[in-house]
Amino acid sequence: MLNASSTLTSVLFMCLGSALIGSSAVFVRLSDLGPLTTGFYRMLFALPLLMLWMKWEKKENPHPPRSRLFLSDVGVLIIAGVFFAFDLALWNWSIDHTTIVNSTLLNNTAALYVPFFVWLFFKEKPSLRILIAAFVGFVGCTFLVGESFSISFKSLLGDMVALLSGLMVALYLISLKQIRDRVLTGFLMFWTGGCAALFLAFFSYVAGEAFWPLSLRDFMSIFGQAVLVHTLGQGLIAYSLGKIPASYAAIILFLAPVTGAFLGWIFYAESLSYAKLFGMALVMVSIVAVRKKEKVNSETESLN
Repeated sequence: MLNASSTLTSVLFMCLGSALIGSSAVFVRLSDLGPLTTGFYRMLFALPLLMLWMKWEKKENPHPPRSRLFLSDVGVLIIAGVFFAFDLALWNWSIDHTTIVNSTLLNNTAALYVPFFVWLFFKEKPSLRILIAAFVGFVGCTFLVGESFSISFKSLLGDMVALLSGLMVALYLISLKQIRDRVLTGFLMFWTGGCAALFLAFFSYVAGEAFWPLSLRDFMSIFGQAVLVHTLGQGLIAYSLGKIPASYAAIILFLAPVTGAFLGWIFYAESLSYAKLFGMALVMVSIVAVRKKEKVNSETESLN
């Protein structure tokens, strides 16, 4: 059983990963490429870094959790890559068809889906504390973006696609959680990233998006997404999923829009109103409330 210090470290890594993911919209805005091609290049540029991570991790862990993969494990890796590819494709596409505010809020409904899927697939009934924390965190996100949130027939399709991307995030997290304790993080990130890149390349080709040329802005966008958002952000999240429950991890993902609000204030002079500050406070309360419960559980288990 993990001790309290190990769990706290994983929570902090999860928070940092979520914060880095919150910078994604800033980098996506820089790209002049199509949304699907942007996602493809993000994965392509991240793969060399993930390969180095995988090789380093293998050297540091000569005896991994499982020396060979079973067919079911390979299937889970592929499925996780597919879910992530759909998440990127749908979310990037929704940005061009609705407001970034709407897209960000609806994508973060993943925290509401995850407890349900954990209950459905793993027969683990979520606690009342988890459900309340997820609801409070989502309300906090609503306050964060509520001033600019809008509903119209013109953006309805983009809103529905963003909502669907939130479902893909939840399924991706569940897939990672299912296999995370059997493989190392670098291995998991490299192979799911490779699968996602292949599917995104196919989606881009079918949609007729151009792969070339790449401007300096495109390189800056892709490099930022590949290094900060995917390799570091998603990598830290994948690592943490081996240490903390998926439902709690999904709640911590509410930090992403908090980071987005701060970056919008810094780079785009977007105001930090009292409503946004209140929303940030609610997100932090939802995370801390569940963290206290996890701490109590770990201390009780150590006594037993």
